[in-house]
Amino acid sequence: MGDSTDLIELPRDKLMVGMALNYTLRDQSGTVLLSKGHKIENATILAGIKARGRIFVEIDESDEGVRLMMAGLTEMSRKDAPIKDFNKFLMAGGSQSEEKLTGSLFQRWSDVESKLRGVLASSKDTHDFETKVQQVYDYTKLLLAEDSVGSQFLLFHRSVTHYGGYSALHSLLCSVLSQLVATVFALPEPERRALACSALTMNIGMTALQDELALQKQAPSPTQRSQIDGHAQAGRDMLISAGVKDPLWLDAVAQHHTPLTGPDKLADWQPVARIARILQTVDRYTAAMSPRKSRSGRTARDSVRSVVVQADAKHDEVGTSLVSILGLCPPGTYVKLGNGETAVVLKRGLKPAEPLVATVLNRNNEPIALPRPIDISRGVVPIQATIAATGVRVNLNMEAMLKLMPRA
Repeated sequence: MGDSTDLIELPRDKLMVGMALNYTLRDQSGTVLLSKGHKIENATILAGIKARGRIFVEIDESDEGVRLMMAGLTEMSRKDAPIKDFNKFLMAGGSQSEEKLTGSLFQRWSDVESKLRGVLASSKDTHDFETKVQQVYDYTKLLLAEDSVGSQFLLFHRSVTHYGGYSALHSLLCSVLSQLVATVFALPEPERRALACSALTMNIGMTALQDELALQKQAPSPTQRSQIDGHAQAGRDMLISAGVKDPLWLDAVAQHHTPLTGPDKLADWQPVARIARILQTVDRYTAAMSPRKSRSGRTARDSVRSVVVQADAKHDEVGTSLVSILGLCPPGTYVKLGNGETAVVLKRGLKPAEPLVATVLNRNNEPIALPRPIDISRGVVPIQATIAATGVRVNLNMEAMLKLMPRA
């Protein structure tokens, strides 16, 4: 390493739980705090790093240093400031520039999930928490606009096949589905944003507990049950403390487990109740399919039944809209075909019960080297049953699966 002039100060709010470092973190004396390539695994490690005061990286070690330097130079030039004030503009440029997502669609969704996990874990330490949540929302909008079908496949498949990191992944999937439902109901942008952000943060009152419960084989303890029962209001309080001011967002989080009734048409509901109702339905639908160590996830068809038909046998508008978007078998879930093979759903077909699928296991439950796309609507082979993903023993190449999807 060079002397201290080779170091550039890194804004502390750039560090979040879950992020993998592309540069080595150092204190003002140059002592290593955390090496390049390591991950900020939890809030304790993050707090320990921030407790050391000012944080630095080597200016020539990574893109981050170059990015901060160039942003600072641009801002300094714009204001015609003297070179002696460079460090001030270095920090200003770094805090104002927006980080770009890079890599494949799969990699970018993984990055967004990691960002959300970090934001949720550091709400007490982040001065611009609301802005960071809205930035995650903006990322999801961009990725959905780029490839809605591929995005649905990636998020659903991860959700139905993984136990770890449940809370952030579940919230991310709910936010994406809420945006798709919002389009069906033509919600105005303020409601759409509030809905998406409330989905991202609805479980902030029990984020760590949710991750713990997903890996726990026994039923929740009385202490855990108490936290579960109070997490909606606790989440609202945490969001207020973190600086969130949007009443639609706050009230939707507080009411996302409250029984709600209203007019026959969702369009006639009050905005907060409408948002909360959408959030409740999407939450229940996705949670039913997600596996836990204590149980397998429900099949896609069982999950559909849980949200489409209410207790009074009336059809739910939001549940019906989910079926219109995703079909009876969402992308990324698994089905057993009439010929005995197992297939993963790629995308919704022209009819809800006739998706495009790709075979991944033969009739002997052996992996198929080259998954074969099949359009169920052509009648070559029918779907015999939907099956829980935890019973399917196969590792899919996500990039290869995305290439099988027609985008028309």
